[in-house]
Amino acid sequence: MAKEKVFGTCALCQKENVELMQSHIIPKAVYRRAKSFDNSRFRSFYEPKEIFQDGEKKPMLCHECEEFFSKYETNFANRFLDKYLKRNSDKLPEITEDINFYALTVAWRILYDDLYIYDSFLDDYERIYLKEYERKLRKFIYDIYLQEHSEYNTSQSAYEIPNLENKCFGEIIAEIEKYQKSIVPEDISEVKNYIYSLSELGFTEAVAKMFDSMIFGYSFYTPTRTKYYIISGYKGLIITTAYHRKRNILITDDRELFEKVGSSEEVVQKDIIYEINSLINEMRERYPKVQEKLDENGLREKIAKRYKDKKSRQEV
Repeated sequence: MAKEKVFGTCALCQKENVELMQSHIIPKAVYRRAKSFDNSRFRSFYEPKEIFQDGEKKPMLCHECEEFFSKYETNFANRFLDKYLKRNSDKLPEITEDINFYALTVAWRILYDDLYIYDSFLDDYERIYLKEYERKLRKFIYDIYLQEHSEYNTSQSAYEIPNLENKCFGEIIAEIEKYQKSIVPEDISEVKNYIYSLSELGFTEAVAKMFDSMIFGYSFYTPTRTKYYIISGYKGLIITTAYHRKRNILITDDRELFEKVGSSEEVVQKDIIYEINSLINEMRERYPKVQEKLDENGLREKIAKRYKDKKSRQEV
């Protein structure tokens, strides 16, 4: 039975009343390569009854924007992820400009999903800066989209000249400022991608094996409230996009906390390692409850039966 079409506003280009595709937050190509068996299905760690056939999807993008992302996803899968999975050393494949841009597109989707679909950080003052982060990423990505689509000239773009009729002086100034910001290329000098394998970050082979079949993505910020991160992980690969908001000022006499404000790669690595350890600890705490859920209504046996006598992809 075909799913009912969803119409709304595209999260990227902001076109209204368009059909929204079922957009993957983490690309389908990643899920395809993460499967242990041809008939593998993905389950939520915390809610094992929840099944994702080929990854989590949301009605988010119009067809044109979905196709725009697809090109970079295919490039990442073929030229980076496949090489990474076949590697014989800890050295990662070359991180090209296209790979960096791919990381930004996934980071934006994760952050948008957190802010506007899951409504995360609702009671958190930092939501202001996370929304600023999302806007920066969205505008930068859409600027690249417009550059690649020559059929979009200035008059056709999303940056329309505002209608100032019947507006008071204050509203006119606000609309003009908004328009000026919209036509200036987005400055993302405070945003940077970091791509590591778990082994590069110093984690053991046992931890890497545990994360090998996991796919995750979410946003968070540091205790110093000066750095905002979007992290995703799959097949032992950790991709992090950091927004180091230099305008945020930390006033403290805690030397250890002050040292964490920096944006050097060493400090960023420490932030990522701390976050992954926090994730591991959270999973460890939730593990008994998860096991109870697996024992409900014979779920564990049903899962085991599904893969009985099936050869894993590594064995084929």
